[in-house]
Amino acid sequence: MLAQRKQPTACPAHALTPDTLRASLSSFLHAEADAILSLINHLPPQALTLVEYLLNVHGKVIFSGVGKSGLVAQKLAATHSSLGIPSFALHPSDALHGDIGALQQGDIFIALSKSATGDEFNQIMPILKSRGITTFLLCCKHGVLCDKADVVITLHVEREACPLNLAPTSSSTVMMAFGDAVALTVSSLRGFSEKDFARNHPAGALGKRLLLTVASIMHKNDELPLLLPTTPFKDVLIAITSKKRGLGIVVDNNHALRGIITDGDLRRACELGPRMFDACAQDIATTQPKFIAPHELAYTALLVMEQHNITSLVVVENEKVVGLIHIHDVIKAGL
Repeated sequence: MLAQRKQPTACPAHALTPDTLRASLSSFLHAEADAILSLINHLPPQALTLVEYLLNVHGKVIFSGVGKSGLVAQKLAATHSSLGIPSFALHPSDALHGDIGALQQGDIFIALSKSATGDEFNQIMPILKSRGITTFLLCCKHGVLCDKADVVITLHVEREACPLNLAPTSSSTVMMAFGDAVALTVSSLRGFSEKDFARNHPAGALGKRLLLTVASIMHKNDELPLLLPTTPFKDVLIAITSKKRGLGIVVDNNHALRGIITDGDLRRACELGPRMFDACAQDIATTQPKFIAPHELAYTALLVMEQHNITSLVVVENEKVVGLIHIHDVIKAGL
């Protein structure tokens, strides 16, 4: 049993202090949190039916509602879609003016209505049933729509967090939390993975982190500052400067990696004095540089560069140098 909390009340304007404001915010948050906790303790068995239907659905999931319930429907449709459950939100008025044609047999229709009432749903439910579309009703109390839907899920809410017990607050919070829980349960049971999530979010940071490969952003071909081991010091300087990559890549005649020449290598070469002009690439190169394969994730390249405190990685495939990736390339890509 949940402890009975005193109902939150509005504070007189003259009594506004940081403490009273904090207490007011906390009381309303507690009211909504208590509504969710109550749902956990009184989860309706029909909730399991919804999960089972969604696990086996071959069509789309359509969420529908009016007012605040309509906004919750939009959010739940977006959440389900992002977790691999094809869904969309449909306003009941639009449904009655042609958009109901988007529904077909095999779909699931979920109506959201706190009071389990609504003239639009009264008209929609029989039409959907005649088309073989399963209908669910998500509500907070008994109403006329309970006799129209195939499955009714009643999420009991004692009262709204609103001091007037009017504005949809606890009820909409409970509906959204319940819908999120359903989506997460179904996606988890389906084995929905991080890579699956990334495929639905290719433009987001997470999507790029899980999908963007080194090959897609590396420099290659004529952009590479390639040097032979015998390249004279003067030509090493010219090649590194002209390619503007901050280093030179030493390769043999078969394009196998033999080393890299960084700014640090050049500074150390200067310690040789005039003799540095007699040196060649292999004399001043770092001979065991870090490298990465083109199929690796760009995010992996970033981690390697951060771990070893370096700014570039040579890209090697089949023992041949095929590219170069710089930390700036990774950052520009949104990682």
